[in-house]
Amino acid sequence: MTPSATYSSEVNDSVPSSESDDELMLRRRRHRKSSEAIEGLNLTAMMDIMTIILVFLIKQYEASPQNITLTDDLSPPKTTSEAEMVPAVALTISKTAILVDNKLVVKVVPGTALTSEDWAKVSKALGVRRDQIKYVAERGGAKFDGNIMVIADDDTPYEIISNALLGAGREQYTTYRLVLQAGGRK
Repeated sequence: MTPSATYSSEVNDSVPSSESDDELMLRRRRHRKSSEAIEGLNLTAMMDIMTIILVFLIKQYEASPQNITLTDDLSPPKTTSEAEMVPAVALTISKTAILVDNKLVVKVVPGTALTSEDWAKVSKALGVRRDQIKYVAERGGAKFDGNIMVIADDDTPYEIISNALLGAGREQYTTYRLVLQAGGRK
């Protein structure tokens, strides 16, 4: 017997006589599809991917400077300096409001002096924000470093800025930076 005749007889012996070539191909396709089907999602791999994405986004957010929206009520003085912004607790003093990390603390009426109650509210808000940062630090987050970023309007009286810094100092904020707007004259 020749090798080609032996091969053809072996193939013919493995195929049942009642099954046609089309039925055999169909059965093989079904078997291949069922073995390739995804039985379920691998939850561990999905959690790993989500953790990596979360860490990436946190690092990106931490490294990016804070966005400050300039309005008619808030236009910081201009400068030619090119220093980078350091992330910190933001104390915003506009013509109409005082905010701590973009949360309204006191409404300011132009031409009216702030009361001691208003300054107590500002100090309390800074203290609450400090406590939040310390709470996160106890659970593995960044430590409270005492940095505060003061964003004040160009026309803000010095008395208001100094009172704000005094309240911040009472709440353990030891380092402050005044935010200036790029575009001053050289």
